[in-house]
Amino acid sequence: MIIRLICSNFFMLAALVFSPSGLGATIKSDLRVELGEMVAVFNEHAQTLDIDDVGSVQAFNGFIDQILSKHWDAEHMAIHLLTDAKYQSLSADEQLKIRQSLETTFHRYVYEILQEYRGAPLALVGGVFQSKKGNLRIKIRGKPRILPALTGELYLANSADGWAIIDAGYANFTYISLKRRAYQRKLRRTGVDGLTGWLDKKNRRFFADYCVPHLDLVMPVRISDLCEVG
Repeated sequence: MIIRLICSNFFMLAALVFSPSGLGATIKSDLRVELGEMVAVFNEHAQTLDIDDVGSVQAFNGFIDQILSKHWDAEHMAIHLLTDAKYQSLSADEQLKIRQSLETTFHRYVYEILQEYRGAPLALVGGVFQSKKGNLRIKIRGKPRILPALTGELYLANSADGWAIIDAGYANFTYISLKRRAYQRKLRRTGVDGLTGWLDKKNRRFFADYCVPHLDLVMPVRISDLCEVG
């Protein structure tokens, strides 16, 4: 349970980035302000989301898809989870299938984090800083319902679209370091269909309560498709 919480807790604000090299104090400050605004919006949704209120569910999905997920670098994540050589050896369709399953998984993580922090909002801690490896990092603190306050970190890097999150972590662990072996083992033993099926099964189980007629039109298509399969 703790590992699962660590994996999901700090994947949410996946929307951030500027080039890590030569980043001026003003740009860092602007990025910190924008991140703070995003956290505030997330916390507002945490207070209002109600599965029986179509409007609130639609608004939260819009926040994820229009503000957060456009900055998730699913390809970067796939490459570093599977290794560049293995990812590049896959067909374009196989690569797309993996990225889509990852994007749905990230969508689930945002919902999981919201559930954990409804009574204790997230907050940024300090400013944006540069790690030894050259990536930008910013700390996020939250107090989940079953654990003491946790401080995690988002790892940021430059992307073609401006901002992207490349990893997230807690203590000395990151999502990629925790999940790399599991992803590679699934791919090696069961292929692309087995890997994506493994992710889709987790996502389908989590979103089972959202597979209802009144939410069918406001849930993302990729989640509605999982509902139909289930």
